[in-house]
Amino acid sequence: MTNGGEEGQLSRIYVLGAGAVGLLFAGYLRKAGYPITLLLRSPAAVERFEQQGRKIGIVNDWVRTHPSRQRLMRPGEEMACSIDDVQAETPTENDTIISQLIITTKAQHVQQAYSQVQNRLNSNSAVLMLQNGMGTLEAIQRQFYAQSQIQPAFIVGTNAHGCLRHSNEEFATHHTAISSCKIALHTPVAPPKSAMGMLAALSALPLNISVINWSDLQPQMLLKLAANAVINPATALAGCRNGTMLQPELSSVQAFVTSACLEIAAIYARAHPHLHSELSAAAIEEYVLNIVHVTAQNRSSMLQDIDAARPTESDWINGYLVRLGQQHGVPTPINTSLYALIKLRESAF
Repeated sequence: MTNGGEEGQLSRIYVLGAGAVGLLFAGYLRKAGYPITLLLRSPAAVERFEQQGRKIGIVNDWVRTHPSRQRLMRPGEEMACSIDDVQAETPTENDTIISQLIITTKAQHVQQAYSQVQNRLNSNSAVLMLQNGMGTLEAIQRQFYAQSQIQPAFIVGTNAHGCLRHSNEEFATHHTAISSCKIALHTPVAPPKSAMGMLAALSALPLNISVINWSDLQPQMLLKLAANAVINPATALAGCRNGTMLQPELSSVQAFVTSACLEIAAIYARAHPHLHSELSAAAIEEYVLNIVHVTAQNRSSMLQDIDAARPTESDWINGYLVRLGQQHGVPTPINTSLYALIKLRESAF
């Protein structure tokens, strides 16, 4: 298989954002034979990566909860694998053109991170964006391409796999819940070979990645946004794992979930009326509860950020829904309250 590389070689794929999701994708792409370069935030991080052998670790914790599923491991391995020969550099270390880039930084860091690699991208580049929340691609296009029609081919995706990184394992990711990803091209012109190559590379990975049309991805992104808007702030404020929300004795939590889904459905009905049947309150609640069930043992990314005294993605999740409600005249008392409470927690850092 070729991927836009020269002389039949697989093209190098760069990953910006070496957190749990970035390491998961980088690791599986390297296992598939693709040259991988992690774009790390500092020379010190690059040095630490070199010192630990230029390896990415993947720990398949999901096997404990889904033992009947086919294991995504090399022959002879059980719970963990180490992927060798991964390169690393800082984003500004050189000016080599990046043909294929995956951005997995948190939503609140996307614009600043993108500014470091923009000069290494051109119209023949492909950029996959994998963030919680919505609005990051639009923010990049406003900031960097408002006066230019020349830009990379953007691919947008939603990731439902559960994964986390422990503080004492900087370059290892724990794959805690196996699920799926959906990705779609978001470009008004014919995509370059690099974009088609990236789509082919990703869809061949054993991560249940589906390539779909942009019109089909939009409702999936909105459902994922709803799940993040309900689960993340609730668990972050309560300091609990996702599955705690399913405890039958917590009827008030169940009522909260229903009310939050009703509010989100009302926002979507005004903002995206053509998707009304796919984004009903019942459909949203079913999706949210399924995500809670699949990721029951997980600590949400917002809870991890709060515990680590880091800024959260709330501006791109509940904040996005509040702004969308304001634009369409829909009251958002639940999302406004959740957003305000998370911001209150952040102010104490």
